[in-house]
Amino acid sequence: MRPSAGERVAQLLLALLKALCYLALFLGAQVLVMLPVAIASIIRSAIEGTVVDQEALTQLLVEQSMAFSLIANMLTLFIVMAFYLIRRKRFSQALWLRRVDGPTLWAGASLAPALYLAVSMVLLVLPESWMESYNEASSGITSGGVVGVLAVVAAAPIVEEVIFRGLIMTRLNQAVPGWLAVALSAVIFGACHGDPVWFGYAFPLGLVFGFIDLRAGSIWPSILAHMAFNSIGQVLDVLPDSDEAVLGFFLALLASAVILPILDRRGIKALFRRNPKAAPGQSLPTTPGVYEFDPWET
Repeated sequence: MRPSAGERVAQLLLALLKALCYLALFLGAQVLVMLPVAIASIIRSAIEGTVVDQEALTQLLVEQSMAFSLIANMLTLFIVMAFYLIRRKRFSQALWLRRVDGPTLWAGASLAPALYLAVSMVLLVLPESWMESYNEASSGITSGGVVGVLAVVAAAPIVEEVIFRGLIMTRLNQAVPGWLAVALSAVIFGACHGDPVWFGYAFPLGLVFGFIDLRAGSIWPSILAHMAFNSIGQVLDVLPDSDEAVLGFFLALLASAVILPILDRRGIKALFRRNPKAAPGQSLPTTPGVYEFDPWET
C-alpha cells in the first residue's frame, strides 16, 4: 500500500529533523571544544580589566585548529557510538558500516588521485582574490605533526563520513530518492566547510562519496576514499618548496590516477551495475528509498 501524501510529508519532516540533529551534533562539538578557550580569555580580560584581544584569540584558535578538530571529532564519534550502544543498535546498520567485498571497498580510494588532480586543476584557474580567501581559510589545515596528521587523515574522514553519509544521507534516503539524498547531504557537507571555494570542491566530492556509498550499501568505501584524498594533501604540504618537487609529485599523482583505477577495475565497474549485489551479511532495501531499519525506532 502506497503511503498517502500526508504520510510522505511526515516521513520527509522526520528525516530532515534527524539530519538536522546529527548536523547540530557535529557543529556543536566543534564549538564546544573551543568554548573553554574563549571563556578563559574573557575571564582573564575581566580580571585584568582589559578588553578581549579578539585578534590574538582568533590567532590562537587558528594555530591550534588541528588539536581542536581532533578533539571535536573524537567527541562526536564518542557521542554517536554511546547513543547507539545505549539503544543496543548495531553500528553496521545504524552507521552503515556494513561489510563489502575487497574491490568495492577500495573503489573510492583508487579514484582519490584523479579527484585530487581534478580539484587542483580547477583551483589553478580560479581568480587570485578567490584563492586568497581560500588560502586564509585553509591556513590552519597543515600537517602540524602527529596531531595534524591524525586530525586530517584519520579523524576527520571517519567522523565526516559517519555524520554526512552514514547518518544524514541514509536518513534522508528514508524519505527521498537516493540521488536527492546524495545531493542534499553533499550540499550540507560543502556548506559546513564555510569558504565558497572550499564548498566548490567539497560539494562534488560529497556527490562522489555519496554515490559510491549508496551503490556499495556501506560507508567504508568513502571513508577510505576520504582518507586517501586528505593524505595526498598532507604529502603535498611536506614537500620541499621547489618546482621540481611539486612537478614530480603531480606526475606521480597522474600515474596513480591512471594505474589505480585499472588495478581496481572490478570494484569500480561494480558501482555501475544496474542491480549491485549485497555484500555478505548485508541486505539492501527491497523498496527504493526505504530501508529495512530505523535507528531511532524504540
